Amino acid sequence: MTASSMPIGVSRRRFLECLTAVGGLAALPVLTPAWAAAKGRLTVWGMPASPSVVLARAVASGALSTLVEEARFDVWRTADQMRAGVVSGDMSLFAAPSYAVANLFNRGAGVRLVNVLTWGLLYVFAGQGVTLTRIEDLRGKTLLVGAKNDAPDLLTRFVLKSAGLDPDRDVALSYVGTSAEAVPLLLAGKADAAILPEPAASAAEIRARQAGVTVTRSLDITELYAASSGRPVGIPQAGLAVTETFLNAHPDVVFALHEASVEAAGWVAAHPSEAAALIADPLKLPVPIVEASLPRFRLKVASAQDARADLEAYFQALMTLSPDIVAGRLPDSAFYWGG
Repeated sequence: MTASSMPIGVSRRRFLECLTAVGGLAALPVLTPAWAAAKGRLTVWGMPASPSVVLARAVASGALSTLVEEARFDVWRTADQMRAGVVSGDMSLFAAPSYAVANLFNRGAGVRLVNVLTWGLLYVFAGQGVTLTRIEDLRGKTLLVGAKNDAPDLLTRFVLKSAGLDPDRDVALSYVGTSAEAVPLLLAGKADAAILPEPAASAAEIRARQAGVTVTRSLDITELYAASSGRPVGIPQAGLAVTETFLNAHPDVVFALHEASVEAAGWVAAHPSEAAALIADPLKLPVPIVEASLPRFRLKVASAQDARADLEAYFQALMTLSPDIVAGRLPDSAFYWGG
């Protein structure tokens, strides 16, 4: 899931620590969102990763101008900030990894998933002098992976097991705190390969060229997942979420933001330079890295209801390795917004 130092997926461990810290979200009182007190001021919160450009454009387009007096876009930086914002009611509309929203829902936090924004942004990079043409080529290799038991790690383990490899014996998994930490290690030859999400993947390519080092975007985890699961190519990794309190009070705003996001996706695809300039500062990333990442994260906006089969297949794949990543069960039908 910083945008330059954070993977798109918030660490499951950190996320659960945040939930534990509040002593049970279901028991907390429902608070009035801060924007409502201001009679129409609304912040749409993106996550620290490239797909947030869709929400930034949706807000900038003025699509909400007839419904709220002032709409703005911002990016949350840490799991603590997101958790606190959701619990307090200060974050009513926010982007997040889909499994994290499911975890919150199953723990009684009163949230729903509105849509999916990105359908796969994980890649296997080969270091200098390393050739990877299929997943089996990772046998005996050292592979850098982000936080253990987070979604990128679980997806990596899933495709390795599907290829007949034992992730704990056939591959030397080397865990780092964030994907950004993996980039310099790969460039320095400290590992054979790395699992990198966007925009860290594009950053690795650009920084490798600057350093005169060759790294190769060798394998696409999304394609490997599809081959392993029998699903169409696409992993519903992140999307827009809403608190139930806000949704019940303002369904028209939620609908308008979803529709604006659909239109924004087309705009981003047609105007990559302008889109990168729009989101680079909130993400605290150079424009060239953001622009390079935009075609790589499979941008497509679908309502959570329309994406339910894909979401459930994704959650089930993660649960085969770590059931508590979504708090032990699939979300029920109320989780999936459909307009």
